[in-house]
Amino acid sequence: MWRSLRTAALLALTAGMALGLRLALASAQNTPIPQTPGWELVMRCVICHSVEVAVQQRFGPRGWSDTLDRMIKYGAPIPPEDKETLLVYLLRHYRDPDGR
Repeated sequence: MWRSLRTAALLALTAGMALGLRLALASAQNTPIPQTPGWELVMRCVICHSVEVAVQQRFGPRGWSDTLDRMIKYGAPIPPEDKETLLVYLLRHYRDPDGR
């Protein structure tokens, strides 16, 4: 029984991620974001919220790092080895001008 539940949960998660990616690509057409290294990682964020929500934020290094840590803790599909790439992208394009 547990094996069946685990398989069902894995299938549901996979389907949700596929749907999220499809929606992300559609949303990206409505909210243009710079397609520099790391942009595809932002597209993973739309599994939980829109691109607009992700890119309207303006944080400095600590704020983005803390936010990414929190999102990863909540289950964002960002592998630890990709966090730095995403952080660099967000700081390049969506940084608080005061550096906070």
